[in-house]
Amino acid sequence: MRVSFSSEATARAARNVLEAYGYSAEQLGRDLVTDCPTLLAVPALERRVGLAAIEHVDVTGGEPPALAGAAPSGSTSRQLTA
Repeated sequence: MRVSFSSEATARAARNVLEAYGYSAEQLGRDLVTDCPTLLAVPALERRVGLAAIEHVDVTGGEPPALAGAAPSGSTSRQLTA
């Protein structure tokens, strides 16, 4: 899963939350790539950093943005709005 945040500081705080649960989390600027299941990550991040700080959630695989090409057709990327 890849999550984009409103700031790097918020992404860092989210990384710390997910790592506290024992999941890996790689921060790439304002983006966070994690192996944490979505159903655990979203409520945990909501409590700690707030949903308003989350700009985008991609549940298709979490490939780091630098390695990701153009989104494939039929992409299931989700835009999260508060």
